[in-house]
Amino acid sequence: MALLFFWYLSPGMGALRALPEAVAAGEAPEAGALIRSRARPVRSAGDSRLTGEETTYALFGLLHLRTVTEAPALPAVFRGGAAAGIVLYTKGVQVVGFTTVDTEEGARSPASAAGLKKGDAILAVDGRPITGALSLSQLIQGREEAALTVRRGEEQLILTLRPAREQSTKEDKLGAYVRESTSGIGTLSFARGERYCALGHAVTDVDTGATLLPGRGFVTLARITAARRAEAGRVGELEGTFSTAEGEALGAVDTNGDYGVAGRLTGSGAAWGPELPVAAAAQAQTGDATLYCAADGSVKGYACRVIRLKVQSAPGVQGMMIEVTDKDLLALTGGIVPGMSGSPVVQNGRLIGVVTHVFVNEPKRGYCVYAQWMLERLL
Repeated sequence: MALLFFWYLSPGMGALRALPEAVAAGEAPEAGALIRSRARPVRSAGDSRLTGEETTYALFGLLHLRTVTEAPALPAVFRGGAAAGIVLYTKGVQVVGFTTVDTEEGARSPASAAGLKKGDAILAVDGRPITGALSLSQLIQGREEAALTVRRGEEQLILTLRPAREQSTKEDKLGAYVRESTSGIGTLSFARGERYCALGHAVTDVDTGATLLPGRGFVTLARITAARRAEAGRVGELEGTFSTAEGEALGAVDTNGDYGVAGRLTGSGAAWGPELPVAAAAQAQTGDATLYCAADGSVKGYACRVIRLKVQSAPGVQGMMIEVTDKDLLALTGGIVPGMSGSPVVQNGRLIGVVTHVFVNEPKRGYCVYAQWMLERLL
């Protein structure tokens, strides 16, 4: 029994116990006198991209001690952390509300009667593309009936609109409020080759919560001018300025979805940090990590801890939970605040995740998406 106890406390066993559940392909180490045996390749949730090899450590080849999965090797990326201004012009226009039109026959709501819903994107009138609110207004003038091409989620619909002539202006009206653009501040996540990604979550309409369908857009570097500190029950914010001139853009926006915004780089590479490998989702561990953001105006690394990991064998959001422990960042922002979405999180020299959401009642904590999913879905 004593020999077994001392063997359990030996350096070799200590190294074995310290092994993470997943390592990069080819990195599973030998463990002294322990015999290393190969198990059959494993496939998680039927996702062939996650195929890896298990290494089983066994005493004398008989007594199972530890199994480590070799995660797929992922490419390196340039780390972000800089604040960015995001300008997005919708494809067509997005319906954000309804109103009635005062006609000679009384109040009418053409948009509601046509079956439009909040969050719908109106793309065309009788097959003619819409470029904005003015374009939509011009295309329905003088029409008794018009066919609207509408995007609703993943569906594309054709709805029949009967515009209403407003009594006072003698103009034909839709009877809806629409939005054609939005802008705000977020954080650059990482870049690879000619593409970048940022934010970690979709740009949504402030009124409807619907994901905006991008027609065109761009990102520019932003300058943080102030940080409004968060407290329990009160969300803080990073405040800043950025250019809305497309000629000063760092990159275009061609994608807006659950994993963030992305596009082709067109400007200077000065926004990016060092090149780092991306960790597979299974390689993230609870424990110390570093969050990069520009909360005080320049990109700095701030201490945090990964406190919860969600096992995800296929792309999904909110895979990790982190807690800010850095005293400087806590004094400045109170934790994670809007404007920090997209901040990269690094652990053991690898990019493991990107900040996406803050907890209103616990601003020190926030959700992250695994960097692997952003890499696969956006770049």
